[in-house]
Amino acid sequence: MEGYITYSQLGLLIIFVVVVAAGGYTIVTMRNVNGAVKDIGIILKENQEALGRAIPNIAIASENVAAITHDLRAGFSETSKAIETADQIAAYAVVIGETAKAIAGLFTSAKKS
Repeated sequence: MEGYITYSQLGLLIIFVVVVAAGGYTIVTMRNVNGAVKDIGIILKENQEALGRAIPNIAIASENVAAITHDLRAGFSETSKAIETADQIAAYAVVIGETAKAIAGLFTSAKKS
């Protein structure tokens, strides 16, 4: 018995194979998407719980940041005042040193004369 396939039967076979392959791919893809949706749901639930714990603390944290910033500004202000005072003391020391050199120079020149 000899068998032959017509072009229309070959076309139907190809279409059937393509549909089966596409159906298998769709099933695998939907399975992966379903797993990803479960993972996303778990992550969202954890994040909502974390946000629920964090949001009440935001006001306290903001107040603490404001207090720390105020303290730092006050500290920097006092530090800059101390630096200015140290600069003035150093300038006075230079003036006193120059005056002492001049006086010492006067005494040494008076002894030589």
